Amino acid sequence: IVIHQGEIVSENYYNSNESSAINVWSVTKSFISTLVGQAVDMGMLYDPDSTASYFFPDFDISFLDTVTMHNILSMSSGYTDPFIPEDPFTFFFDPSQWWALNSTETLLSMDHSDPGTFFYNNSACHLNSHALYYGTGMTPSDFADLYLFPYLGIYNPIWEPGYLNINDGSAMLNLTLREMVKLGQLYLQNGYSGDNQILSTEWIERATKSQVNTGEDEEYGELNYYGYL
Repeated sequence: IVIHQGEIVSENYYNSNESSAINVWSVTKSFISTLVGQAVDMGMLYDPDSTASYFFPDFDISFLDTVTMHNILSMSSGYTDPFIPEDPFTFFFDPSQWWALNSTETLLSMDHSDPGTFFYNNSACHLNSHALYYGTGMTPSDFADLYLFPYLGIYNPIWEPGYLNINDGSAMLNLTLREMVKLGQLYLQNGYSGDNQILSTEWIERATKSQVNTGEDEEYGELNYYGYL
């Protein structure tokens, strides 16, 4: 699909059609970082530069005083990823390999090194969903149904839940192609949906600028920087 100045100018479908809702996999990450941004804008969550201990005060884990939500949003938490299967589709057949089924304490207690180095990590990324849940009292899906999805014309999408019905913050959101690209359009419109600004320009600038170097300079050239998911 190609959109220019807010209008669809070209689209094509392969083994699907305009109404087909499919798992958008890691595009889910950009949706969860947007929800975190909205919650920060509304004062429901602390600023991401705060340590994770502010987001998870009920867990007595020393590393939470070191790692920040900024690290978790930028894939630089220092956490390893013990639940990532060799085959990304394994958890359809072996749910024990799915990070979203693990408790908050299990995820917060994953092995780790010092934060600050980029490492693509689904299990750590899912902690954004848990932070949103504990900070707002809502699952990501419930929060999005109030503050994001209706403004994008998205209604009742399938979004697989895990522990405590907390939706997977790394994958498993099902959208049509036209629904998926509305998030990018929201950013292009500086957070406005019609006359409603539902995401601050401050968050958009923060989320879309370089936050960490991926260390892949030679392979990716100018694409070697990462923002907020």
